Formats: sequence, C-alpha cells, structure tokens
Amino acid sequence: MRTTDAAATTALLVALGFTERLIVTDEADPEVIVHAEYALGETGGIMFGSVRNDGSALDSVGGNSVYVVVDTEREVDRLYEEIIDMGHAIVRPVETQPHGGREFDFRDHDGNSWGVGSYRGA
Repeated sequence: MRTTDAAATTALLVALGFTERLIVTDEADPEVIVHAEYALGETGGIMFGSVRNDGSALDSVGGNSVYVVVDTEREVDRLYEEIIDMGHAIVRPVETQPHGGREFDFRDHDGNSWGVGSYRGA
C-alpha cells in the first residue's frame, strides 16, 4: 500500500492496534518511508511506503481495501469513536451484523477503504 502521508498512516495503524516491525526511510529525506511493516497480533500485518513520485505504479494511492479483525465488540465501538475523532470519513456506521460480529467502514486520508470488525469468519 502507498501513502501520501506516512505520519498519518502510522498514526492510523497504531490506533487500530498495529505495532511497528520494520521501517526503512529514505537516506536523503527521512520523512519518506521506503518500506514499512506493521504487525497485528501473531498473524496479521500490513506493509506500506510513501509514494515515489517517479511515474511508476508506486505512485498510486487509494483504492485499497483492508479489513481489520479485533477481539471484541467493545473494541469495535471504541475504535469507531477513535476513528471519528481522527477525522476519517465514516462510510458505514458501526452496527451488529446478521452474520455475527460488529463492524464499521471508513476511508482514510488517501482514499483507502477500511473495515473494522469483530467477525473472524466462519
């Protein structure tokens, strides 16, 4: 995933419970992340970097879709309020799903679609 604002992406990931595993910054500009890895629990994770501004596919931002599974419905509700406080656009408000669990959807600063829920799948 690519981002136009590495600090905002990092803040979002930390708010969602991700922990830093690796960050490689550009030697000439430490604000630019060449490659970052953030873990979620024992098996989840995401990799991202700053846009490259070189006309390549690595300039593309937005259009990604991510679903983050959290442990409890109470955690879904807490994160819903935190995501609102961070100023992200809510696409689907928090609600209990007929298939189980509690979920909500939002878009981040780059236009990526995020779902947060307690449903772990069948």
